[in-house]
Amino acid sequence: MGIELWIGILGFFGTLLLVLVGLLNFSVFRKQLRIAREQIETGVRQLEIAQQQPDLQLIQRAITETSDHVRLMVERPYLRPYFYEDARWQPGDTASLDEIKAMAELILNNFASVLMHSAAFPQYPVRGIDRAIMFHLRHSPAMREFLQEHFDRFPFSGLTLLALQHHTGAQVEADLRRLVEAPGVDEREIARRRELLELYLSAPDRQPMEFTALSMQKRR
Repeated sequence: MGIELWIGILGFFGTLLLVLVGLLNFSVFRKQLRIAREQIETGVRQLEIAQQQPDLQLIQRAITETSDHVRLMVERPYLRPYFYEDARWQPGDTASLDEIKAMAELILNNFASVLMHSAAFPQYPVRGIDRAIMFHLRHSPAMREFLQEHFDRFPFSGLTLLALQHHTGAQVEADLRRLVEAPGVDEREIARRRELLELYLSAPDRQPMEFTALSMQKRR
């Protein structure tokens, strides 16, 4: 009986030990499972962030391109009235005419880049960009004059810039007709301007931002 008792006791403790080992293994398994789940969640978050990077870069680019000129305005505050307050250059002004033209060129080039990016990438933040461009064009004779004189330098965004510049479709049409009839323009550029006029007349109620996308599609 003594041996059988000890065998029973040892069997009981052996079974108990197996149960304890099993519980310990289960606890370790649960901990490993939790760690694996956290790693998966971290991986998913990193993937989402990586997927958002192109969008974030486009947003950052939009902010930079629409406000890059502000830094120069801070350095040269005497230029501000020519781009915010409808001021025209007069002999004797602090600003030189070359400075004003250079600033107008810089801002228009940035705006042209903004428009082409918004046409090429659906993620590009269009909202607000059109308002910023519209404001400057409607409050800066220097920018309007530069656009008229160098319209050939904006093959994709020129029509959108004209549309944002004016209050009515009739004004846009009149500007396009003047550009078609402008002296000293080669035949190829005249033909391109006629195409833009026909495009605008065929869809006068189209959103201005759409004209850049259409112009880019036609040139592909």
